[in-house]
Amino acid sequence: MAEPGYVVLARKYRPMKFADLVGQSHVVKALSNAMTTNRVAQAFLFTGSRGTGKTSSARILASALNCMDRGDGFEPCGRCASCVAIARSEDLDVVEMDAASNSRVDDVRERLESVETRPARGRYRIFIIDEVHMLSTSAFNALLKTIEEPPPHVKFILATTNPEKIPETILSRCQRYDFRRVTLGEIVDWLEAICAKENIRPGDGVLQAVAEMAEGGLRDALSRVDQLVAFSGEKPSLEDAERVFGLVRRAKLLDLLEALAGGDARSGILFAEEVFDSGKDVAEVLGSMVSLARILLLVAAGGGDERGLDVPVNELPRLKQVADRFGIHGLVYLAEMISDCRKRVRRAAFPRVLVETTLVKLSMVGNLEPLDRLLARLYEASDSAVSIQRNESQSAKELPDRQESKPAKDAQVAAPKNDKSGTLSERDKAALDALKRQFGAS
Repeated sequence: MAEPGYVVLARKYRPMKFADLVGQSHVVKALSNAMTTNRVAQAFLFTGSRGTGKTSSARILASALNCMDRGDGFEPCGRCASCVAIARSEDLDVVEMDAASNSRVDDVRERLESVETRPARGRYRIFIIDEVHMLSTSAFNALLKTIEEPPPHVKFILATTNPEKIPETILSRCQRYDFRRVTLGEIVDWLEAICAKENIRPGDGVLQAVAEMAEGGLRDALSRVDQLVAFSGEKPSLEDAERVFGLVRRAKLLDLLEALAGGDARSGILFAEEVFDSGKDVAEVLGSMVSLARILLLVAAGGGDERGLDVPVNELPRLKQVADRFGIHGLVYLAEMISDCRKRVRRAAFPRVLVETTLVKLSMVGNLEPLDRLLARLYEASDSAVSIQRNESQSAKELPDRQESKPAKDAQVAAPKNDKSGTLSERDKAALDALKRQFGAS
């Protein structure tokens, strides 16, 4: 049982200063320059995927703006009454609103009623609206005028994972900052530092696996570490992580793909059987395969250039080996097939059959030919048929008149035999014409 008052790692190590933000140096630089030069906009928009620090940055910025002991720098002190209250979400001058559960126009109007009220303690009255894209059209309209011309003591900080749903009228009135996904190496280094503070000693490869599952989100990474420690104690192993999260090691996935590239359909069937019988989340396993297919595609397309590859150096030789077995055309086919299977598997009536047939299809990737090569062969067959027909026509015209007077039986014997291997039926010609039209050939 968890100890009373236990705080999960994701909350315990939530960033409290700009220096604590991981992987967002561009945002930190822009905001710190705005603070030091006193060029702070009236409205900010923080966008990015989950767990990258949008809401934490909004609170840090609010603390910096209202810090009572900031001095000439840009970092909040973290000790004054204002900073402590903001960290606890108890400050009267900072109004936080979750648009996911307060999306109506009445909810926005209720918050905006206090816009004209002067701040109780700090310099500014700050409105933080999380998941702002969830607001209704009427709510956005109610917010528009206030964001455009707020009172001097008011600042707005909006956060969202889906900026495409925000009206352009709102976007044009905000300074937008895009939070990028944190790289695999940055997440691993950050987790190692936290594990050292918490006296957690994970086994080899554990933090690497957790970081890969987090998909660039620090909060997800810490939440999984918390779950893993609850299961296995302070010394979690990679086997523990596989049991808790239903993982499949990258080395095992590479073995599978190498077997499929060699035409071994049986390996695909056995792998699907193991995944389903062990109770692993099939969608998670397929997601790992999609990520691996992307890495292999980058390896094949990079031609030896390792830039952009967020993988350990010791794994590169094996990745290059498997990528060469498939080739770039085969890897494109692999990524598309696995992605489509992952999308369909959750709603499939027989998910096991779907996964098995997909893996069997991938075992036939060695028999696939590029479309341009198939079209070239069809063109060659078509030209050969036209040439034979033209030769037959010329031969018929050059026959002497006496041949025409021979009986029909003799004429059939003298006529050259039709080479069926070089001719196309009407059905084949129609199919060829359809292919030419589809792919823009004349």
